[in-house]
Amino acid sequence: MYLNFYMWTKIFNLEQSLFPMLQEELRLKALSTKEQKLIRILDFANIEEQVHVVTITNPPKDRQEMARAFVAKSVYNIQTTRDLIDRLKIDRTLRIICGWRYPKDIPSEAKFSRAFEEFSRNNIAQKAQDVFIQEYLSDTLFLYNATDATKIPLRQKPLKVEKETKPKAKRGRPKKGEVKEAKKPTILQQQKDMDSTKEMLELVSTQCSVGTKINAKGHKEKWIGGNLHISVVDGDIPISAIYSGASVHDSSLSLPLIQETSHKVQYLYDLQDARYDADTIREFSIKHNHRPLIDINPRNSKELKAQIALDKEEKKRFEFLNMSLSSDQHHYNQRSMVERVNKYLKDDFGCDKIYYQGANKVASVLAFGILSICIHQSLKLI
Repeated sequence: MYLNFYMWTKIFNLEQSLFPMLQEELRLKALSTKEQKLIRILDFANIEEQVHVVTITNPPKDRQEMARAFVAKSVYNIQTTRDLIDRLKIDRTLRIICGWRYPKDIPSEAKFSRAFEEFSRNNIAQKAQDVFIQEYLSDTLFLYNATDATKIPLRQKPLKVEKETKPKAKRGRPKKGEVKEAKKPTILQQQKDMDSTKEMLELVSTQCSVGTKINAKGHKEKWIGGNLHISVVDGDIPISAIYSGASVHDSSLSLPLIQETSHKVQYLYDLQDARYDADTIREFSIKHNHRPLIDINPRNSKELKAQIALDKEEKKRFEFLNMSLSSDQHHYNQRSMVERVNKYLKDDFGCDKIYYQGANKVASVLAFGILSICIHQSLKLI
């Protein structure tokens, strides 16, 4: 795997020219690691290019500066807009990096809120990430694309779902000439015949709802909010991310993620856990010239459960003897990179607690985090 030479040149110019110039202007001995990280991410994100002013006669002020500030909010792991404004007022270096010279120049919290609603509606963070990937990563061949979902708890009331009252089915075989009611096709079954990602996502709800999931320890977890579904390639670089309601099954976003990621970068393997165990997903991955490695979900099959238990014992025996596993198992083990990105997003990039309400705003907070991680992890490979 190689990275764009232009990326390396740009970083070299930043460190040799911009950093010393900023230190001299701000009268600093040296820029902190966090400040250097933010400058690099802002320079590569070029978020200002995605801020479009519609009104010509009375253009809104500070939109580009606020867009940079929301990237800084993610990089500095700040949870709320109020905390961001307080930090900007006392941190001169951060304030100047974002584009304001004096504390009195910083807009009010209400103006930040209105601007963020605009940014969410226009998806500026996702657009900036797509431009970055197209410019710097599209010619790179990656080995793996790992897909997973992480829960996003929200402080919001879930949407009430009215259960359909179905007439009780008659026991026994249907009478002669009686047609049995066909089952409603799942989201995945409907998506396989669709061409565009937009069409696929129209079937997926983004409303706040109640989600349940069995965690790695086998315990049942329940939360109110949503899910973030992420596709991550080598180097822990997130390429595609889609937000949905918590009640949406992980497999419902598998096809859109494979399609989106395939359009953006080149890769060989699709790595997914047992929640994505479906022939439709395997066929879709092969159709896009990838090799799917998806764990088996035994469901109610006693034979499969017994086979999986034997496989786990064999794996332990191989580890005890210091012997290598099969190549497929080695490839599948690389799936942990998507779990690391989930951790970065919540622990280091300001998405641990989200206080915004509404799917657009929540998705935008997550998109700023994903944008920052994508650029930061790409630069770490150099």
